[in-house]
Amino acid sequence: MPRIIREKYENGVLVERQTEGSNTIPWYWLMLVVHTVIAITLVVLTTVAIHDSLTLRANLSEEDASQASCEQPRFRS
Repeated sequence: MPRIIREKYENGVLVERQTEGSNTIPWYWLMLVVHTVIAITLVVLTTVAIHDSLTLRANLSEEDASQASCEQPRFRS
């Protein structure tokens, strides 16, 4: 945020204000980039986790419906 250096008043009304630029602008850009990278990473991790969970569920359901599981159990003595 810029700092106020000098203000000029006439009859109690602000007429002129001189400000000095802030040196923290690169810091804000750096924080924006870091937060963006973290957000993208979280989205990718969530997507991969959901994809793996759905893939695992599909593989388990395929194994349950295999031919060996559809046969009647044989009892041996």
